[in-house]
Amino acid sequence: MSKTPATPTTTPTIESLEQGERPFVLADHMGRVVGLNAAFTRTFGWSLESLEGQSLSLILPEAYQMSHQLGFSRFQATGHSTILAHPLRLATICSDGRTIVSEHFILAEQREGEWLFGATLTPLEEDTPAP
Repeated sequence: MSKTPATPTTTPTIESLEQGERPFVLADHMGRVVGLNAAFTRTFGWSLESLEGQSLSLILPEAYQMSHQLGFSRFQATGHSTILAHPLRLATICSDGRTIVSEHFILAEQREGEWLFGATLTPLEEDTPAP
């Protein structure tokens, strides 16, 4: 009896995340916001004008900003990460200061010799605390 080969899974790309319907944010190699979609604005209240050129840390709780910067720097130095392409349950800070627990799914791609980072931030149930 022969087995049918498993269907290969499609590896998501930054482009596929950006074109999806989930809130999406794009950052350059320095961790500065360079793009977001309408779903991100609707969900978290931030406009591109308010975040463009700002550090991604702005949308993270203060308690996690330093570890975010350290992880980002480590990735830049080594090209290795244990969190990319894995769902992460984190908090996201809205433009009005509210916190929304969300699943962050982050990808990194090299374009023209520089790293580009894209992430979806999908809101989760509000009654479960973020880490």
